Amino acid sequence: MNLKKLLVATAVAAAATSASASLSVRDFFADAALTVDGLGVQGAGSGTLQSTVASGSTVLKAYLYTPSIWNFSPVQPVTFEGVLLNPASGITLAPNVNPATTVMYDVTSIVKPIIDGGPGGTYNFRLQEMGDNDGSVLVVVYQNAATMGGAAIVLDGELSTTGDTTQLNFVGPYTSGDFIMSLADSFSYNGPPPTGQVTTVDVQTSSNPSSRRLTSCAGGNDDSVPPFAAVNGQLITAGGEGDSPTNPDPNCTVANQDDELYNLALGNSANASPFITAGDNFLRLLTLNPSNDDNVFGMFITSTFSIENPNPVPEPATLTLLGLGALGLAALRRRRD
Repeated sequence: MNLKKLLVATAVAAAATSASASLSVRDFFADAALTVDGLGVQGAGSGTLQSTVASGSTVLKAYLYTPSIWNFSPVQPVTFEGVLLNPASGITLAPNVNPATTVMYDVTSIVKPIIDGGPGGTYNFRLQEMGDNDGSVLVVVYQNAATMGGAAIVLDGELSTTGDTTQLNFVGPYTSGDFIMSLADSFSYNGPPPTGQVTTVDVQTSSNPSSRRLTSCAGGNDDSVPPFAAVNGQLITAGGEGDSPTNPDPNCTVANQDDELYNLALGNSANASPFITAGDNFLRLLTLNPSNDDNVFGMFITSTFSIENPNPVPEPATLTLLGLGALGLAALRRRRD
């Protein structure tokens, strides 16, 4: 399938209601896709993070994100596949003004030899916490024959909890293809029963400038062990492994209906029309976290239409992707004492 290449403009970031909002482009890869998985364990616990890829895949980059517990710092060391990762050797995400700190580790050298040349399928990576963190999230960017024509974008930082507007401008109009977004959030809890500690996400496009509700309940800690454990140290979620890209009921009638994985090329139960349609030249996201206590630190995108990076920058990338620096896809989840 020949997919029209779209250039995502890197013009001025969309206005944000708080100067602390900041998600920046960590990495951009053409002809690639990504997998995401989260894990929350209490205390010095352990478990596995997963990455599911087809045989013949090549890992381009792998990142491990580890946030502290809200109002508890610093981030504690972890071991990943037996390798000790100390926060001093990682990168602390900026602006780091929320009462939670997130450290990012480049774990490509650990993940790549395991997946490259492997049989494909689901790979398990062992994580051991050396102290009490709020969990970890593994992001693996990979490439194979099926990812040609697509793109993968890794954004990280720290979002303001008071609301943001994020806009992505396409230099060429959108034609077709999936646009899958994953959010990663710590200090995250939404029941059961529903707590109302949620983030709302509304979508606007050039074909539909009126706000359309994507979700009223981004939040929860479904990546804790056990799921939805109301315990500090297990309050984390990331859309990815084991989650469905089918968009949630925007009215959120029960707790934890939102797994923080979205496909804007689809509609939802309230309106079957896709959120993004052929001819759209921008995508705007309006978000709000009224409980004022979530640490949204990542947004990860896989698109099957090609997005070109017009301005590559050296590592670590700080390129703002048209408002993604002001990204407010806040998954409103709050920890329970």
